[in-house]
Amino acid sequence: MSEIARGAEATITKGIWHDRTSVTKERLKKGYRADSLDDRLRSMRTKSEVNLMRLARDAGVLTPLIFDVDLVDCRIVMEHVEGPTAKTVLESSEDPGSVATEIGRRVGMLHRADIIHGDLTTSNIIITESGPSFIDFGLGERSAEVEKKGVDLHLLKEALDSAHSDHPELYAAVTVSYLEAYPEGNAIVKLVEEIEKRGRYT
Repeated sequence: MSEIARGAEATITKGIWHDRTSVTKERLKKGYRADSLDDRLRSMRTKSEVNLMRLARDAGVLTPLIFDVDLVDCRIVMEHVEGPTAKTVLESSEDPGSVATEIGRRVGMLHRADIIHGDLTTSNIIITESGPSFIDFGLGERSAEVEKKGVDLHLLKEALDSAHSDHPELYAAVTVSYLEAYPEGNAIVKLVEEIEKRGRYT
């Protein structure tokens, strides 16, 4: 197995699981927490992440297939999704608007199912032949709250504005398809505008 990423919360390694290329995410122990509390929190978050990925698939959104879950060692073994990140594709595509449209549709499907991704950046979306696949639900949760969905969508807008500032039309494409998939999401789109205003006046 080879380590491909290490963050504050987890390590990500690439390997083989029963002849299939896999990715293993293992949550790191926190030395500043009591062992019993740390074990419980890491286990709960691992279980929550797996559940969100499965619920997302149930809602029609691609996520990596889960191969194995270890709630003691707080480890998830999952499919390695082949393909470039949305960030890479949006930077190089001759038609980035169509990519943004597909992303917006999938985010609408997530929110319609009350799934908050928690870290909606273009680096956490892999573009595959079957469509966008969403990875890293480690900060996600289930919630019907408009505010949380608004923050989720605003994070995607920030990612688009920051990394793809030469394509201001991308977020507009996202919102159109988002509302097609989630007609009840008007309040969320409006909330993103409010969040933008808050940022300008603080």
